[in-house]
Amino acid sequence: MTTTNPKLFQYAVCPFCKKVEAILKYKKIPYDAVEVHPLNKKEIKFSEDYRKVPIYLDEDGNQINDSTPIMKHIDGKHASITVFDDSPNEQKWVKWSDETLVRALPPLIYKTLPSSLKAFNYITKEGKFSFFQRALIKYSGALVMMMVAKKKAKKNNIPDPALHFENCLNEWSEALGSHPYIGGQNPNGADMAVFGILRSVHQLPAKKYMEDNQKVIDWYKKMETLVYN
Repeated sequence: MTTTNPKLFQYAVCPFCKKVEAILKYKKIPYDAVEVHPLNKKEIKFSEDYRKVPIYLDEDGNQINDSTPIMKHIDGKHASITVFDDSPNEQKWVKWSDETLVRALPPLIYKTLPSSLKAFNYITKEGKFSFFQRALIKYSGALVMMMVAKKKAKKNNIPDPALHFENCLNEWSEALGSHPYIGGQNPNGADMAVFGILRSVHQLPAKKYMEDNQKVIDWYKKMETLVYN
């Protein structure tokens, strides 16, 4: 059977996409990243029933949707290095990453129009867009996401996005305790999920909150070395 590199359809600063990127990089799996136009999503028009990112097409053309199922599919298919241990503690923190940590980011990243524009400036630089497309995505996208972020902050009762994010980082720091990783001596699925989510802000001003938490930034740097070196 002829196989090709798997494809990851993504947005550059999408925390869910960064989760998948993390496990692919950690396992040293060659893949093609396809930046999706955030307004018309033409790159994923083949996916009629699922119109979100990440979408993953594996080496055999199988489509897997949603970050955690994609990560587990990759972990099972490329099992020379196993990430997920399926322990209750791992499951708890994977769930926390998707239901608590990730919801802390939009109100922080897109709180004001200038901060929203910074995020979209990075997005447009990553994608292969024309000058007109970059301008349209940057300005219309930044405005839309600022309004969406305000609604999400209100819905999730986040009156102070910076303080909320700091509290999330403190939770993660306490969960690590004296261990190098949540997985113990080696990272597990929870480490990979949280790292991926935090990686989405590594070129944005929000990274300063990680740098203010010594235990978190020490863990983050260890993960960064494992994943990207």
